[in-house]
Amino acid sequence: MNQLETKPAQGDATEGLFPGFPTLDIPKLIDLVVKRLWIAAAIFGVFVAVALIYVFTAEKIYESNALINIESSKSDGVFSGIKGGRQTSYESLDSLKSIAAGLTSGSAILRVVDELNLRDDATFMPPKKDGPYADAEVVEFLGDRLSSELIRGERNIYLSVRDTDPMRAKKIATTVISEFRELLREQNAEVAEKTRQTLIEESKRQAERVDSAEEALQKFREEYPEIPLDEESGVLNQKYLDLQAIASRVAEEASRLEAEYNQLLEVKDDPERILEIGDYSELESIQKLILARDQKTAEFYKIKQQYTELHPVYQSYQGDVKGLEQQVLQSAIALGESIETRYFSALERAKSAKEAVKAQAGENLKAESVRRQFRTLKRSREAALATYDRLLERIEDTSVTQNVDETVIHTFSPPMVAPKPVKPKKTLTVGVAGILGGMCGLGVILTIGLLDRTLTSKRQVESTLGLSVLSEIPMAHPDQDWDLKESILVTKSPNSLVSEGFRALRTSLSSFTPRSVMFTSAMADEGKSFCAANMAVLQAQFGYRTLLVDADFRSPQLARVFTDPKHGDSGHALVPQNHCQETVVPNLFLISMGRFMPDGGEPINGEHFAAMLWEAYANFDCVIIDSSPLCLVSDGLTYARYADAVVLVVKSSFTQTGPAQEAIKGLRRMRAPIAGCVLNGITKVDLAKAQYVNRTVSLLPRPTETEAYHTTV
Repeated sequence: MNQLETKPAQGDATEGLFPGFPTLDIPKLIDLVVKRLWIAAAIFGVFVAVALIYVFTAEKIYESNALINIESSKSDGVFSGIKGGRQTSYESLDSLKSIAAGLTSGSAILRVVDELNLRDDATFMPPKKDGPYADAEVVEFLGDRLSSELIRGERNIYLSVRDTDPMRAKKIATTVISEFRELLREQNAEVAEKTRQTLIEESKRQAERVDSAEEALQKFREEYPEIPLDEESGVLNQKYLDLQAIASRVAEEASRLEAEYNQLLEVKDDPERILEIGDYSELESIQKLILARDQKTAEFYKIKQQYTELHPVYQSYQGDVKGLEQQVLQSAIALGESIETRYFSALERAKSAKEAVKAQAGENLKAESVRRQFRTLKRSREAALATYDRLLERIEDTSVTQNVDETVIHTFSPPMVAPKPVKPKKTLTVGVAGILGGMCGLGVILTIGLLDRTLTSKRQVESTLGLSVLSEIPMAHPDQDWDLKESILVTKSPNSLVSEGFRALRTSLSSFTPRSVMFTSAMADEGKSFCAANMAVLQAQFGYRTLLVDADFRSPQLARVFTDPKHGDSGHALVPQNHCQETVVPNLFLISMGRFMPDGGEPINGEHFAAMLWEAYANFDCVIIDSSPLCLVSDGLTYARYADAVVLVVKSSFTQTGPAQEAIKGLRRMRAPIAGCVLNGITKVDLAKAQYVNRTVSLLPRPTETEAYHTTV
């Protein structure tokens, strides 16, 4: 590492859904389940043992079953509107459900109990101290042992009886069927008698209705004697149609004459044009008269050229022409009067025809209304009479009670004595208990794993804290009472997985190019001094002039590790203020901050620490700082902002999520340059990596005794 600038700190740690708990790690849970399967096995054994005890000590219950078929009964639709006049039908699903419920009803159960004398059977119902059982208690006791179920899509009912005595279970099932069949017979007989009485009463009322309908029909006939009530209305309708046709023709004639009359009014001042109205100009008499006039006028025109007005011929022709013109004029006038007379006459006829049609229509409506009332009365009379006749036939029919269905219930499969108990079910009970026990055991293990707040794997640390794991350091000493002096594995075991972890840490830190690296942790005993010491030794082995600063004022340990044994274990006395000491490791120097404690017991302030670092930068290639736990004392937070890179040490399966997150928040609050974290003490190592490292170590030559001595502290 060299003395260049540091990179910016990473983003904030991710706040999970449950603060204080790490992100879910599936591999960790699987490993937890594998390691603690004994818990699941123990719980499984307890459940199975309890199930076995229950199976061998529980009371044996036997079951007797029967299959019952419900036959549908016919119903007479004639009596569908008469109260009590329709016999029971079992066609609908609701009626079948009623039969199934009736088998286990209170009335049927009481009949069974009385028939078999179960009230006095001490083996069936234990004696009651305060007197006999009430009917409700008996029904409840036996009802819990009875069940009837309608088979879906069929007309069959499955009856089940459970009891401690298999023979008694069969008797109860048989008696339930017979007693319920008898109960149905009694109910049907009651319904039949009620139906008969209802029919008799209804026939009397129906006879009164028939008499009333006959009387109303006769009275109506007398009220309208002029109308043929029993005949159809075809004659009146034909008369109405004839009048309507006449009225239509008269109206058409009036319309035609109206057109001629309107033309007449237009040419009234020119009488000769009257002859041009309609087809009158084509009449032979008029054509001859006009032709004679025109011929005479033409001859007179020639005479006027030959004779004078005083000539007898001239005067004769002139008189003939005037006479013919007078005849034409008179004919036109007469034709006009005829058109006018015929027009007004046609209007009168049209009016009369319209009134006749209207009058006939009113007469038809009145007659039809009367006939409709008559038909209604007639149908009422006929319906009442028909109903009365059917009632008489029903009353006289002696098969009223015979038609009541007494064999509606048929036993397809009679109850039998059960050869073995149905409860308790040994295999099922033990199997279910085993499954539940296994599930509960796994649930307990998973709950323990989910409630575990420690950080374990690299993926879990990165997702929970939001920091990159710079390196994973395997567990160096499984024993908890190990000495830090024995843990400088980069010299004692340079080819071990622990040493490889520190070399990987050095490679990761090289990308930050820091001059000083501060190792800290959230709580104590997480391996920060172990990481700082090994990292400092590794830097010294690479030839860097390295300064190791023991800034843990509360528990300084590094002086005892790196002090020369020949000079004694001086602790803090070997390190005067602002001076450092050469260690047994070449290129490694130590300065312990224990002597920097003033009389008041408070550590040095940040300015003095920064000054010490600047002085160290001038004399050393790199500075490794071991600080105090951040969540226990505030010293580390005070000095963290002056280091070029801060590394948070997290111990696998030891560091709690809450303190680690609090430590990161404190570092970010102080704007410390956090490089990442080290996952220390992992127990699960990559198998391929371990095999490769071990194979490499086996190929290396063994060191001599002198070399081995120089590679240890």
